[in-house]
Amino acid sequence: LPLVLLFLDYWPLGRWTPDAGSAKGLILEKLPLLALAAVCGAATLYAQQEAGAVAPLEEIPVGSRVACALAAYAWYLWKMLWPTGLAVLYPHPLDTVPLWQALGAGLILAAVSVSAFWRSRRCPYLPVGWLWYLVTLAPVIGLIQVGSQAWADRYTYIPFIGLFIMAAWGARDLTAGLPRARVFRPLGAGIILTILLVLTFFQVRLWRDSVTLFEHTLRVTVDNPVIHHNLGVALAARGQEEEAARHFLEALRLDPHNPRGQNRVGEEFFAQGKIKEAEAKFRRAIKLRPDFAPAYNNLGRVYAHEGDLDRAMANFQKAVDLDPNLAAAYKNLGLAWAYRGEKQKAAAMLGKALEINPDDREAQSILQMLKLSDK
Repeated sequence: LPLVLLFLDYWPLGRWTPDAGSAKGLILEKLPLLALAAVCGAATLYAQQEAGAVAPLEEIPVGSRVACALAAYAWYLWKMLWPTGLAVLYPHPLDTVPLWQALGAGLILAAVSVSAFWRSRRCPYLPVGWLWYLVTLAPVIGLIQVGSQAWADRYTYIPFIGLFIMAAWGARDLTAGLPRARVFRPLGAGIILTILLVLTFFQVRLWRDSVTLFEHTLRVTVDNPVIHHNLGVALAARGQEEEAARHFLEALRLDPHNPRGQNRVGEEFFAQGKIKEAEAKFRRAIKLRPDFAPAYNNLGRVYAHEGDLDRAMANFQKAVDLDPNLAAAYKNLGLAWAYRGEKQKAAAMLGKALEINPDDREAQSILQMLKLSDK
């Protein structure tokens, strides 16, 4: 934001003057905003690192990040001109961006930059709009990779303002010499807005439910394990277990080192009665991520199914120690205590489960039965 305000000082505000102290004064007045931006940026980065969302350099090297960033700048330009094939998640290409694509994108950016500054005297809005686009997109361009996406439509909301500035004032100047420009300008704008209105109508329809959204995303992207997993969850919620399992397995094939995927496939195996296969997946999830609480909870369910209540309770306890907000683990621990006749301990665990998830009817009914049995 402070840099964008500096651009606006140049145009349209015209606060830059030949005076040597002009630029210095404009920069000094932005320093408090720069300080606030630095604090917010540091806090955001810290929070994302604590959540494990920041990809380390070992996972995505600097060269791959730069190549993907260059490709992303060009990709966003194309999506502004041709906004189709939009998706809720575009998987990161990691180190698979071809060199020619990265170099081609870099040449496009360089060509637009040279053109914008070459015309800056007659068209000052061109460098302002272009710098707006480049600078405001930089924090989310992937040099610091947060999340599994390569790029995201939502990242363009602010940066595209710069491109729209270039388009709006550029269209005015390009049509300045045309006869009846006052007619053609609103007519052209109306046609463009109508096209965008139709595209928006069809795009919004894709968001009517999760299955529709994720199925569309898989149609317009490739090798998208996160969306395969999410579609599996949505289908499982509908009771389409067989179709859900297919997507869980595909997610696991595409990303075999994902503990969440291992755990979810294990849950499907457990539901199908394939206990040994389920146990192997839960153990694999724990090996990949030793602090993954849901896998410990599910491994406890395996032991409970086999009648080994001690090991089951140890895993349930491990799960709640790792994640105090995991209601399912509290419920399972409560069921285990109830099976052992420890009604007070069972009620305490079930009560915690209901504090986290008040809508759990099974926990409600069991807790009610425990209360009635004490009367």
